[in-house]
Amino acid sequence: MSTFEDLGADALLLPGLRRRGIRVPTAVQAGTLAEAHAGRDVVAVAPTGSGKTLAFLLPIARKLRTEPPPRVRGGAMDAMQRLRALVLAPTRELAQQIGREAEALLGGTVLRVGVAYGKSAISPQIQAIRKGVDLLVATPGRLRELLDADACSLAWLRFLVIDEADRMLDMGFLPQVQAIAERCPAERQTLMYTATLPRQVEELVRTLVREPLRFGERTTAARAEPVAWGVDDRSKTLLLLHLLKDASRTGVLVFVRTRRRAGWVAEALHRNGIRTGSLHGDRSQKQREAALAGAAEGRLRVLVATDVAARGLHVPALRCVVNYDLPLVDQDLVHRLGRAGHGDAGFAEAFAFVDSQEVDRWKRLAKACDMDPRLKPLPEGVVPQPVKPPAGRPTEAKRQATARQQKRERLERIEAFRKQRDDLASQRGRLRGKQAAKPIGTGARPGKGVRKP
Repeated sequence: MSTFEDLGADALLLPGLRRRGIRVPTAVQAGTLAEAHAGRDVVAVAPTGSGKTLAFLLPIARKLRTEPPPRVRGGAMDAMQRLRALVLAPTRELAQQIGREAEALLGGTVLRVGVAYGKSAISPQIQAIRKGVDLLVATPGRLRELLDADACSLAWLRFLVIDEADRMLDMGFLPQVQAIAERCPAERQTLMYTATLPRQVEELVRTLVREPLRFGERTTAARAEPVAWGVDDRSKTLLLLHLLKDASRTGVLVFVRTRRRAGWVAEALHRNGIRTGSLHGDRSQKQREAALAGAAEGRLRVLVATDVAARGLHVPALRCVVNYDLPLVDQDLVHRLGRAGHGDAGFAEAFAFVDSQEVDRWKRLAKACDMDPRLKPLPEGVVPQPVKPPAGRPTEAKRQATARQQKRERLERIEAFRKQRDDLASQRGRLRGKQAAKPIGTGARPGKGVRKP
């Protein structure tokens, strides 16, 4: 079995790894570290929690520490030239997570780490970068803002890391990633990590990466195959509450389709005395951080989220994934299931709620992920809510009657408006007539009103 020393890791960083209990490389680390240390580009397909972050941070740390930037007069470093490594992450949460991992790894060195992401004040991020950072972790949108503000330069970049490349594709970031890469030096090392390798990401590989080492298959297997139940949409909350009756079932991540559904599912769990947090695009940065911290520390039993939490997040406390709504993209099911049970020995369980209108989609998802597509009956004790029969289509006679009624109501409103207009005109005429017949008294002027005494 390979060790970090065998794979070329910096000896200065090894004590810190041991203090954190990291002694043996994971599969993705053992398969890529040696070539990455040698300066070769890497394209790796691996799930979250498999050690990807250390797989690209270790070779970057070694190169940055052993090859410092040039110093200017007086012995100081130029802040612009100091930035030599860039990590692009698709979401704020993932950027923060990578930043914390980098700070923990580089804590005993002179290397500085900066983190930049949107929906937060940009001024503190600009100040931190201008003071000098060696490694910057950023989301594509915020990095473009920093570049437009001349807060940083990519001219001296040595490393470009694209993490969760398929998530970049789903969020529409690939054009921004390509534009950022064009501003980087051609002589750089590019490391790309992804959980799946769709066609568009493969095209990005061909344009940005040179003769890379490839690791992993085109897609990763799910950590836990979900138990799928056929359940009407009106009964999904009852089924979720039934699952949560088991007090030992903690660290539950519930995926829903929209932000609105996340809100009312979380509210339904709150009303039943279940400590619940929510994570979606309408939540502020502080609220999202508080929800993640609550789930990680065990203060929240359930976290209800949209697909903003489907990729990249590494929260060891999560043990159960519930697909309250099925994902629209096939690969997203693998990403969702990958949120639970991080680590080779981690326990994970998963469930899928399949509405009658989603059966075909479930079969497609199960086939794409090599899972059993059969649906199981509802557990004992879950009584489905009655479904209202759909209203029949109105007959032609009924449609004509409705149109006639609407026309009558419209004509009545027009007639009422005309009557009100005529009454007002008549009233104004009467008032004008009375005023014209009134003689001009003492102290008054025509057309000017009455003078004050």
